[in-house]
Amino acid sequence: MDSQNIKVYLAISGALIVLLILIIVIPFTKQKPVTNLQQPINNLIPTTVETNQSPGTNNPSPITIKAGFTGGIDEPVPQQIIDLAAQKKDLQSKVPLNLSTFTIDFDYGEDKFIVSLKDPRDTAQKEFESWRGANYPALGSEQFTFR
Repeated sequence: MDSQNIKVYLAISGALIVLLILIIVIPFTKQKPVTNLQQPINNLIPTTVETNQSPGTNNPSPITIKAGFTGGIDEPVPQQIIDLAAQKKDLQSKVPLNLSTFTIDFDYGEDKFIVSLKDPRDTAQKEFESWRGANYPALGSEQFTFR
């Protein structure tokens, strides 16, 4: 191969490498420092609105206006739902629960308790139903899946 051609190829390759390095390095060198333009938030009560001062007043403190309606619904929760949630939480804290004729675990994907019955299944089913009625009466049969 001709040495003149090798020099041309090396010169072009070197120029391309320098150009590639410049393309990669230049955008990072021109970044400006990011300044935080947000002002610090004062601890405001969520049900108040801060207003600007009127020009010509000597009072330096802002005027706050009490909000009349926040959008929340003041509706009492039925006792049945409270009992259901409390019993469900209590049983969830005890799983996996191994008893003589059945075991209970919780499936978070289905949001149901999984009951594994031991043999004989009909006796285990009856014992589970009596245990559930005695300990967790608010939890209905729809909360349990049998395997």
